[in-house]
Amino acid sequence: MRFYVAEKNIGPGTCREDVDELIRRLRDRGWEVAYGERANEITDPAEAADQQAIMDRFADDFMACLTEMGK
Repeated sequence: MRFYVAEKNIGPGTCREDVDELIRRLRDRGWEVAYGERANEITDPAEAADQQAIMDRFADDFMACLTEMGK
């Protein structure tokens, strides 16, 4: 799946540099992430059956990265 992240996904007072850092950290963990305010996309038809599990794992990594960043 491809995930999109923007300032509003992190919270008030977030700047573009924060988003770029979060995207870098998520990519380091193996996620396909881009800047933007779009709906997440299934990039492989095989992901459709596991979409919720993939999104749950992404959410866990997203929160872990924010914690590492002190957000």
